[in-house]
Amino acid sequence: MPLPRDVPLVLHVDMDAFFAGVEARSDPRLRDLPMVVGGGPGDRGVVTAASYPARKFGIASGMSLAEARRRCPGVVSVPVDPAKMIHESLQVLCILDRFSPCVEPASIDEAYLSFPPIAAWRWGEQARTLAVRVQTAILMERGLTASVGGARNKLQAKMASSLEKPKGISIVPPGAFSRVFGPRPVSSIPGIGPVSSARLEEQRIRTVGDLARCPESQLRSWFGAGGEWLAACSRGEDDREVVAVADRDDAKSAGHEMTFSYDVADPRVLKAALWLLADRVARRLRCRRISAATVVVRFKLGSRRMSRQTALAEPIDSPQALARIAWSLLEGARDGRALRLVGVSAGGLTGSAPTAMLFPSDEKRDRLVRAGDRVRDRFGEHVFLPAGVYGGGGRPAPLPRCNPFGGPEPQDPP
Repeated sequence: MPLPRDVPLVLHVDMDAFFAGVEARSDPRLRDLPMVVGGGPGDRGVVTAASYPARKFGIASGMSLAEARRRCPGVVSVPVDPAKMIHESLQVLCILDRFSPCVEPASIDEAYLSFPPIAAWRWGEQARTLAVRVQTAILMERGLTASVGGARNKLQAKMASSLEKPKGISIVPPGAFSRVFGPRPVSSIPGIGPVSSARLEEQRIRTVGDLARCPESQLRSWFGAGGEWLAACSRGEDDREVVAVADRDDAKSAGHEMTFSYDVADPRVLKAALWLLADRVARRLRCRRISAATVVVRFKLGSRRMSRQTALAEPIDSPQALARIAWSLLEGARDGRALRLVGVSAGGLTGSAPTAMLFPSDEKRDRLVRAGDRVRDRFGEHVFLPAGVYGGGGRPAPLPRCNPFGGPEPQDPP
């Protein structure tokens, strides 16, 4: 099949050991040491992120801190500072916004950038030039390294960014997907987890090339609807667009989700996450001068996605109201069980203003929120964290490595 004259370009920017990189930048003595971010008092808790020197000992995210110390007795443990990480993530996004008007955050440490189609004869050169500029800007302005993948769609770009980590740039030219990824294991396709890999291994399908040669009808018989998805991925096909969700004016709802690196049951952590998400949602409502008549909380129990919602008598745009309603819905539904994901959405969007303030304290709180919006407009989103994140204490609740932007979590296909 002949290639089109103009080819789309998508870059996937994946920060290298993001949490560890931020801490090493704060304390250069940590840069070459085996280090983990996370844990708790003593050997309790789990690893949120591991530096590259620590990964040489087999230490990985989600591992218990006790196991990390067993594998590397000299490993340095640094507690998670969610405020610092969210601030840094937003700063990186501000850099990416300069290169493309269409930036889609996929998680706290990765994002997609979309560019207009480029003439095929100069596509590769332009893709590499843009990738180098993005990577260099992040390093010079934030002191952090990133790996960048470039391709014609999101799937190929994400796979490309993992080819030469850390500090790598990998460009997959149009038509080269099979040549580049054919020999690689099927697990290199985002979304193919251990369960699907094991099932494919049973059928002697070990590489992307093996998967591409398997008839789609056979894959459907094994995986149902997921078989069609597997076949498309094996050919590098992906029709998803890069969407800057926060900029969509036609959205019927406004929401954010946070995916944790492990199941979380601690109500203090879950409440802090909901406050952070509610604040982001409310900020979007106020920026668009709209209010919400419905509040929805989403969560994930094991592999099951669930939601609860409630209709409001009067529309709201208050972060406090959103957070309290969302927490009430979540606590009533989860029954103490641990969650992998939580989210807050505002529905029933309307241009009508919230109900007039009845009490002086309400009016004062509203003025403070509006004043905070003006400060954010001038200095950026990172200057404030909602008080609920602190849970009444002096430090933010220790959020695990998470995704406050609503991106997908690696998982097995449906």
